[in-house]
Amino acid sequence: MRVADFQKLFVSASSSGLGQQVSLLALPLVAILGLHASPLEVGTLAALGTLPYLLVGLPAGAYIERVHLRPLLTFAALMRACVLTSVPVLWAFHRVNIEVLDVVALLVGLLSTFYDIAWQTYLPSLVGTSRLHEASSRLTIASSGSQLFGPGLAGILVHALSAPLALLADALGFVVAGLSVRSIKAPEPERLSGEGDAGMVRRVVEGVAYVTRHDLLRWIAVGTGAWNFVSTSLNVVLVLFEARVLHYSAGTIGLVFFIGNIGYLVGAPLVRMVTSRLGVGRTMLLGATLGGIGPAILPFARVQDAMAVLVVGWFFRALGSPLYMVNQLSLRLAITPAALTARMTATMKFFVMGAMPLGSFLGGVLAGALGDRPTLWLIAAVAACSVLATALSNLRQVRTPPEHLGPPGVVFDPNPS
Repeated sequence: MRVADFQKLFVSASSSGLGQQVSLLALPLVAILGLHASPLEVGTLAALGTLPYLLVGLPAGAYIERVHLRPLLTFAALMRACVLTSVPVLWAFHRVNIEVLDVVALLVGLLSTFYDIAWQTYLPSLVGTSRLHEASSRLTIASSGSQLFGPGLAGILVHALSAPLALLADALGFVVAGLSVRSIKAPEPERLSGEGDAGMVRRVVEGVAYVTRHDLLRWIAVGTGAWNFVSTSLNVVLVLFEARVLHYSAGTIGLVFFIGNIGYLVGAPLVRMVTSRLGVGRTMLLGATLGGIGPAILPFARVQDAMAVLVVGWFFRALGSPLYMVNQLSLRLAITPAALTARMTATMKFFVMGAMPLGSFLGGVLAGALGDRPTLWLIAAVAACSVLATALSNLRQVRTPPEHLGPPGVVFDPNPS
């Protein structure tokens, strides 16, 4: 493994992931606190940030196989910085409305779609087969940590700087991501030559077929999609609940997330030990179960004990995240041949990230129609799907460390027996 180059990719992906998660909450906070947006408007805004995974996720994978990855990663990171910087600039001239925020969220989401697929495609060629599990584990821990710590950081930045200026601070993270990946020195693997539209469609279909027919990958898609649906719906509904029912400030909202994320700091160092003892599948099941307990606790929050209940609920969610997420990413990279990595990643992103705009939008719609607390109960029910997808599939039987299941480059039967 080229240690220096991997560290640069690690810094870039971590900074990008944190920046993306901060913007996913900071933009709705601008809408709630600055524009007094309705629950439907907040849900729509949050949904637009991840909608591109559904709109362009599949063709993005086929496209990425044909272009050099480092320039694409650099462009996607730096352009997100420019787009986010436009919000405080327009705010200074009183030109920000909900439509402007919608466009910003959609553009950031589009660039994030290409960035996320590209770095996961780049990783196997950069680190080699023998270090793939270690490298993907570190990046997944950082990525999962960003998803958990991002909302807390967003709340604190909004409280300290105001919502528009928080986005300016967020943009600096994308600048770091772009400059870091641009400095990677390792040569890239050869890319596919152009095949025209027909060839791209064929490769998209092959990627979808590989995932949906694979006895492990299709259940990873179901379980991780349910996990992400719950995460984004919670990001909308919890913020609405804490702001409207509990009357928390942005700083207090961020504090709830931050304290609860101690669970992540507890769980992340345990991933390797727990996986070696329980095996890959059972560790994923444990993580999904812990992550499902958290949402079931949240609806019990009452004004007098809300802070404690919300923190405990988020603690369980955070504790299960690295146990599940590290193993699902390492497993899917390990069982996929190199020629299919980009298309597999794009297909998985389509399913698991495509669930995110649905979670955001439905969270806002249901919170407006049913109220915040009943919606939290519905979200808790969906969280059980991650547990069931792992418990009732062959995933729970996988014990072998991912790097021994078969390195990228080996052709696998998409319907393993």
